Amino acid sequence: MPAGITHKSPRIPKRGPLAVSVKNRFYRIEFEGAVHWAQAAEPETDELYPSDNQLHLLSGDPLSGGEPNDRLVDRASVELLVPCTPTKIIGVARNFAAHAEERERAVPLEPLIFLKPLTTLTPTGAQIVNPSACEHLNYEGELAVVISKEGHLISEAASMNHVWGYTVINDVTARDIQNREEAFVRAKGYDTFAPVGPCVATGLDPLSLIVETHVNNELQQHGPLTQLVHPIPKLIAFISSIMTLYPGDIIATGTPKGMIPVRPGDTVDVSVAGIGRISNPVVAQEN
Repeated sequence: MPAGITHKSPRIPKRGPLAVSVKNRFYRIEFEGAVHWAQAAEPETDELYPSDNQLHLLSGDPLSGGEPNDRLVDRASVELLVPCTPTKIIGVARNFAAHAEERERAVPLEPLIFLKPLTTLTPTGAQIVNPSACEHLNYEGELAVVISKEGHLISEAASMNHVWGYTVINDVTARDIQNREEAFVRAKGYDTFAPVGPCVATGLDPLSLIVETHVNNELQQHGPLTQLVHPIPKLIAFISSIMTLYPGDIIATGTPKGMIPVRPGDTVDVSVAGIGRISNPVVAQEN
């Protein structure tokens, strides 16, 4: 099981509503041998990529009413885990027109969605494993929406009331396999193919956000969220018309143009100002 995931199987959370208009950054961490929830001790910062050097431990899951206690911990002394516990990860293909163009594919008239298994989840700092069956591995840097409360048949008008906050995801893809197969399951479903983190940031305007991807410190992707073909309210309404969304569920909103192959030895960084950066080295599968 990938590092950072503590549940053994999907569960349906029973959680109450959470006010998300307040700006903060929430973390799941391992500290002193146990998993904790935490939040930034100083949520207001001028840093583009908040360092959050000190974290307030919470009494529990913030989606279930967990509150800060009196204990502060140094971020350097903890291990960052995947910052939410979803029942599913929903991806959206070709949601930037320029990415569809570089893939020589049409822009979908409706959101083109797919599911990634929970076993793809891995935190920042963990390894992305290049499967032996894959000869063309791609990153896909994306903004991810994290759901706050259960919803089915959610209207676009009510959609943002179901958003807890935003995090960063790398929708790693075995591109050569995807090009050979109609279904996305294998190409996007290998273990470690969804680095997520470092936190869930609340109180942000998604239209002000830009996702960037660097490979070995060189910028490859720069995607303002204003360029989404299908914006976040439409995605939530469309997806919830098909499946019930639960607290912690992840919707990866799509990747901008800028694909290059990555290989073992490379490091992929995906960042969104106001949220933070995930950094993951690529390694070869051990057979």
